[in-house]
Order: sequence, then C-alpha cells, then structure tokens
Amino acid sequence: MKRTPSSLGMLLEKAQFMHEKGFNCAETVVWALSSCWNLNMSTACATGFGGGIARTGATCGALTGAILALGSKAGRVEPSDDEKKTLCYSLGRQIINGFDRQMGTTLCREILGFVLSEEGGPEKYAQGGFKGGKCRDAIVAAVRAAIEVVDNLPEPEKE
Repeated sequence: MKRTPSSLGMLLEKAQFMHEKGFNCAETVVWALSSCWNLNMSTACATGFGGGIARTGATCGALTGAILALGSKAGRVEPSDDEKKTLCYSLGRQIINGFDRQMGTTLCREILGFVLSEEGGPEKYAQGGFKGGKCRDAIVAAVRAAIEVVDNLPEPEKE
C-alpha cells in the first residue's frame, strides 16, 4: 500500500514528537514503523541500539531500528523459512543503501561527529541541537527508506 505524502508527513511529525519526548533514534524508528505497519512491537527492543549500538558510535540507531522493525514485518518465524530470511536480508540491504544515500554514512559517530559515550559526549549532544538536526534527519531517512522498500513489495498473489 502506497502512503500519501500527508500521511507520511504526519507519521514523521509524530515520530519527531516521540524523539523530543525522550525516545532515542532506534526507539523512535521502531515506534514509527510499528505504528505504520500495525506491528505489535515494543520500543524496548530498540533501547540498546541508541547512540550507534549502546552509544559506541557504530551503526546509527535509526537504521538499526528500521532493520528491527523490518524483521518484525517481513522476517521469518520458522528456522527453515529460507525464503523469508533471504527476503529480509535483501530488503535490509535496500534500507541500508537508501539510508546511506541520504545520510552519507551509516555510522552514528560520523553523523554526530563524536561518540556519545566518550567524555563530554552527552553534553555535546544536549548542547548541539542534534534532536532537531542530524538525529531528526537520520530518523526521517530510516523511516522513509524502510517504508519505501516495504511499500514497493509486490502484493502476495491470492489463491
């Protein structure tokens, strides 16, 4: 199902509100995609991915949140389901590529310019306007990339 620009805009506005209220980037993206795709996912599964996986500056939390939500939407529940495993890997790579095109990197430390867990990191973050700047941009890029990839899947054939 294709989203209208206004419905996507409303979702992104609500996501920004949740981020401003205190969710990290990963939690925000999981919340947004769970809402969008009607998933029964807890944002708690994404908490440890904030700040580039436990504030290490690794893969951006917004991107990992998108991959987590993708797994819940399109991943497998049976170990033998290689078709869904392959599909999820392919869709995940497409999300990563779309995010990287928008952000120029997939790494939190490169997006922010520092690592949140380093000395002074939280202070730099709080004073640097990242919630309304680069982190907001990463959330938007991750949500848009995930929705674009999933919404462009062909509809399953009805028997």
